[in-house]
Amino acid sequence: MDAFERMGIVCLVMSCFIGAYCFYALHDKFLMAILFTITTIPVFWMAGLNTMDFLTKPFSEKGIKGILSWLIVIVLAIVIYVIFFAGFRWMLQQLMVIRH
Repeated sequence: MDAFERMGIVCLVMSCFIGAYCFYALHDKFLMAILFTITTIPVFWMAGLNTMDFLTKPFSEKGIKGILSWLIVIVLAIVIYVIFFAGFRWMLQQLMVIRH
């Protein structure tokens, strides 16, 4: 099982973490929490998958397999989704949906 073929699953899990944070941050506004969660997960999944595909293309073309491929994918996913999370949190703060 190659990690470069399973990037979609890794991106979906990371997107669900951001969606769970969104639901937690907006738990007092239930309908807004549901709306943001439903829209956040697919958007971040597609954005993360496209970014990961672009960044891992050189590694997959060289034929890297095994534990090194999983390490590359997981580290890149964590870095990318931390950036996405920081931007998303900043956006919610600027829109005054959540407090600092």
